[in-house]
Amino acid sequence: MVLGKSTSFLNLRIGGIIILFSVQVSIAQNPLEHIVEGADSLKAIDGEYVKRLYILPLISASPETSLRLGAAGVFLFRRKGMSSETQLSSIRVPVSYTLNKQFKAKIDVTYYANANRHIFNTTLQWFNFPLLFYGIGNNTLGGDEEIYTTQTLLAEFTYLKLVIPKFYAGLGYAYLKSDIVQFEEGGLLAQSGSIPGNTGSVTSGFNINLRFDSRDNNLNASSGLYADVKLSNYEPWMGSEYDFTSFNLDIRKYFHLFNKHVLAFQMVLVNTWGEPSFETMALLGGKTIMRGHYEGRYRDNSLYATQVEYRLPLGRSDWIDDREKVPFKERWGMVGFFGVGDVASSFGKIEFNKIKSSVGFGIRYLVLPKERINVRIDFGFGTQNPGLYFNIREAF
Repeated sequence: MVLGKSTSFLNLRIGGIIILFSVQVSIAQNPLEHIVEGADSLKAIDGEYVKRLYILPLISASPETSLRLGAAGVFLFRRKGMSSETQLSSIRVPVSYTLNKQFKAKIDVTYYANANRHIFNTTLQWFNFPLLFYGIGNNTLGGDEEIYTTQTLLAEFTYLKLVIPKFYAGLGYAYLKSDIVQFEEGGLLAQSGSIPGNTGSVTSGFNINLRFDSRDNNLNASSGLYADVKLSNYEPWMGSEYDFTSFNLDIRKYFHLFNKHVLAFQMVLVNTWGEPSFETMALLGGKTIMRGHYEGRYRDNSLYATQVEYRLPLGRSDWIDDREKVPFKERWGMVGFFGVGDVASSFGKIEFNKIKSSVGFGIRYLVLPKERINVRIDFGFGTQNPGLYFNIREAF
C-alpha cells in the first residue's frame, strides 16, 4: 500500500511532545512515590530484597499515528539472598496504541546474578508503526523525508560471564523480521532494488561480546570506565536474507568532580562490512546519544558519535546521595549535554567537516536514592524540532 506525502510530520510532532510533558509533570508533582512505589522494599536476613514498580503514562499525537496512548512499566528487583553489590535487575514493558490501529510493544529484561558474575539480557519487540526514512548517507535533506509503516518482530538474547575482575565475555543472538506494509508513492522505498530491504527483510545472526566495566554503579555511575565491544555476523546459513558483519564499540568514562558534580563521556563507533538491510544500518540519533536527532535521520554502514554530559544536583550538595530517605526538595538534579557524530559508507570515509551536532539539557528526579535511580526528562536540539525524551535511568 502507498501513502500520500505528509510534509507536516515534524512540524506537528511538537504538539505531541507538549501533551506528553504536561501529563507526566502533573503526575510527578506529589512527588512520584504515588505511582512509582507501588511495590514494597523489604530486607531479608541473608541479603537485601528489593522490588520497585514504575508506571509512566505515554500520550502523543502526529498526523500518521493520530492520538497515541500507552504506558511504560519498569520493574526493578534484586532477588532474596543476593548481596547489595548485585546490580538491580530490570523488566521494562512499554506498550502503546494509536487511533489508527497501530501498535507497539516491547519486553526488555536485564538480569544480574551472583554479585554481577552473570548478566542475561533478553529483548522481544513487535510493532506495526510508521517510521521516517530520509535515504542513506550523511547528505540527505529534510525534504527527502518519506513515511513508511513496518510490521516488525525483533528478538535479541545475550549472556555475559565475569572472566576476571571487571572483564566479561559472552555470546548473543539477534533476529529481525520486517515487512514494509505501507510506503509513499514515488519515494525511494517504492523503487524496486534501490534500497536493500525496501519491501521487508529477515536478518539472523550471532555475536561475540567483550566488556570491561569498572563503574561504581551501572545505573548512574559517578566514576569508572565502561568499554563494550560486539562483533556480529549475519549469514544465510543462520537464516538471514542479508550477508554482513558489524562491529560495535561503546566506551564511557565518568568523573566525580571536586565540587561533587559528575562529568560523563561516551564514544560510539559502528562499522559494517557486506550488505545490510536499510533497517539494520547504523542509525544516528535517538534517546541515548545524539539526542535531538530523529533516530535514523541519517543512516549508513558506519557511524561515529561522541557526547559529554555534565550532571549537577539542585537541592543537595552531591550528585550521589545513598540515604534511605531523601526529602522531596533535595531529589532534583539537572544535566547539560553536547554531542557530535555522523555516518558514512565506511569508517574511513567519515567527513569531519560535515559532522552533525546535538545539544540539550535535562531534568532529573531521584526516585530510589540508595540505588541512584533517576527519572529523566531530556530536551535535545539537533536537525529538527526539539526532541523530548522521558525515561527511567540515565542516557548512558
